[in-house]
Amino acid sequence: MRLLIRQGIGILLFLPLQILFIPLGITGATMIFYRQIFVSKKLGVSSTAVEVMNGRWVMDRFGLRQDTATVQLFSVLPNTSTLGHWLLFFPLYVLTRISGRHQIYPIIKDAPKAGLTHLITTRTVLFDELLQHACNSSEQVVVMGAGFDTRSYGPLIHDALDIFELDKKETQSLKRNCLKQAGIDASSIQFVEVNFATEQWATKLTDAGYNPQKVTTFLWEGVSLYLSETDVRRALTVMQTHAAAGSRILVDFYEVEFVHKLMSRSGKLLELTNESLSFGIAFEGAASRQLAALASETNLKPGDIHYLGSETPKGTWMAVCELII
Repeated sequence: MRLLIRQGIGILLFLPLQILFIPLGITGATMIFYRQIFVSKKLGVSSTAVEVMNGRWVMDRFGLRQDTATVQLFSVLPNTSTLGHWLLFFPLYVLTRISGRHQIYPIIKDAPKAGLTHLITTRTVLFDELLQHACNSSEQVVVMGAGFDTRSYGPLIHDALDIFELDKKETQSLKRNCLKQAGIDASSIQFVEVNFATEQWATKLTDAGYNPQKVTTFLWEGVSLYLSETDVRRALTVMQTHAAAGSRILVDFYEVEFVHKLMSRSGKLLELTNESLSFGIAFEGAASRQLAALASETNLKPGDIHYLGSETPKGTWMAVCELII
């Protein structure tokens, strides 16, 4: 009964507060948009990498997932806006605090029932679970296209793991400078600057101290849809041939029609930061013959696979996968 009363009070306060905050919310959204798109363009870094960080900042502030490193890094990155996010999300934050439950956004949904609004929240926790399990038997972690991911400075850093982060020069330069500003210790992380499209990244990784004879976890989150099918297959093959048996690749794949629709809607914005969407996979409910074939053709074995949206009217739109070497 007490919880129902709290929820009722929360809704009664939320509605007028949300109306009052409309001008401030528009201001906040404008601040976020400008920094994410135009400041990222000026800096030469990915705007979508910032989008992921935005979602994880909200998850922490709303009590869904503790992520101190993200909050610290978020506060100093020039292409994010803490003020903008509070202006946009404050009414929802008040609703959450008063009602004692998460409503509207952010919400973590079970994978089969997850929709697009649950992309960052549900995907993040699924990767967290797979990563924790994989690292129990790993000696190394390689974060492919690390962007502004902060897992290396959270739970992973407490394990006896060698950690490598791979990304392009501009992203790593900005990230490392901001890590210092935020007071985050990244001294144990090996940062490897690489252009995946033009460089032999496995060679640069080995030069940085990576040992292909060790059991390794490759974290490859939110990257595959920006690549061509040839590049995806090549990357999977390189990982498969440069890690010990029992190593794991944690990766997400997106439904091909979903990728095409997203590109048609957001392509112009993505072009501003030199990004585009390409690779997708066909799903059949909570299964995919194409995914099984991709794993087989690159000598990988499917492990745990979570099909997001498989029990929704629109069907599966992405999958978070564990592929075993």
